[in-house]
Amino acid sequence: MTIFGVVGYAYVLWSQYWRTAMEKKQSILNKTYYIKKIGVQETPLNNVYQNSQKGNNTDEVPLDKLNNKIHTYRNQLLIQLRKAQLQAGNVLFHKDKEEKNIYKVKFKRQNVRIPQKSQHKLICEMKDKIKMEMLHKNLEPFSKLGYDKYFPSEPIFNIFQKHRTCAVVSSSGSMYKSKLGKEIDSHDIVLRFNSAPTEGYQEDVGSKTTIRFLNSQVVSKPEFDFLNSPMYRNVTLIVWDPSKYHGSLEEWYIKPDFDLFSSYWLHREIYPDQFFYILHPEVLWTAWDFIQSNTLVPVDPNPPSSGFLGILLLLHICDTVDVYEYVPSMRLTKRCHYFDVHEDIGCTLGDWHPLASEKLISLSLNEGSNKDIFVTGKIKMTGFNKQNC
Repeated sequence: MTIFGVVGYAYVLWSQYWRTAMEKKQSILNKTYYIKKIGVQETPLNNVYQNSQKGNNTDEVPLDKLNNKIHTYRNQLLIQLRKAQLQAGNVLFHKDKEEKNIYKVKFKRQNVRIPQKSQHKLICEMKDKIKMEMLHKNLEPFSKLGYDKYFPSEPIFNIFQKHRTCAVVSSSGSMYKSKLGKEIDSHDIVLRFNSAPTEGYQEDVGSKTTIRFLNSQVVSKPEFDFLNSPMYRNVTLIVWDPSKYHGSLEEWYIKPDFDLFSSYWLHREIYPDQFFYILHPEVLWTAWDFIQSNTLVPVDPNPPSSGFLGILLLLHICDTVDVYEYVPSMRLTKRCHYFDVHEDIGCTLGDWHPLASEKLISLSLNEGSNKDIFVTGKIKMTGFNKQNC
């Protein structure tokens, strides 16, 4: 018995050693392959932040030096986004992947090569594959439950039909001291997120708000005071909450991530004339599929960010869309939001949403100059209606 026990124990140790060794080997192979394919270099995670803070005032920099600075910063940012993208994708191959993949996302491995798509082909694919559908009264289970009366009678795209210029204003810490407020307010439509305030920050973020895009935590958690705060009045509201990956509406309604429905029904009772929509959860996963299909490595098995969803919405509505500090300019800071002092570089590179992949795709769709992105702090896109697809 003792001999058998010793032999058995030795076998367990041996198998554990080789399993660990093979995992490390596979990790190194994956990483080496990715570095060769995409050009990732090993640099500290905070390098982008640290280098962006050196001589950050570009007002009086000679043009040639400014261009060099932009070029260096852009390359560093791309490296960090790709590195974050690679690290995030490891979740789907982690030994505890079922525990981490809470939405049961099914990753389909890409071909070894994803053909480089032109900007025009990429945005036409986005237009074709991602439809921004809201819940409406004819959908089940809401109709049979008697909740059909709560949904707005006017579809959102009837309210916002044709608009020339639109602004997506991120809540990023890079908005702080940006002095972009006047430019932002000059747009026909201004979209903001969650509980991001304007009061006290008008010089940087402006004061105009047309649409407020909310995650379900904002409408369900008492600290946001959703039903009473004036921040959520006199604007069009859109709330989203993730279902399971391509799951049914009935399953989602029974068990949402956060209880958005109770607050939604009550809000519609109190403010029946305010336009308030719920984004169809299928939109989240068709958007995720689009991101994954245009990314070589696995992306986070979590829904896209509010920022990416807001961009998609305005691309359906507007001739041109300016997106402020979604891709961070050389004002990059560790601050998560312009309105608080909490610091975490993960807010920029992505700790949960597939942010790194979203931002790399958005950079591919940008029609402005590098100076627009990295000095002014905006990417420029042409709306779907103006695309000849």
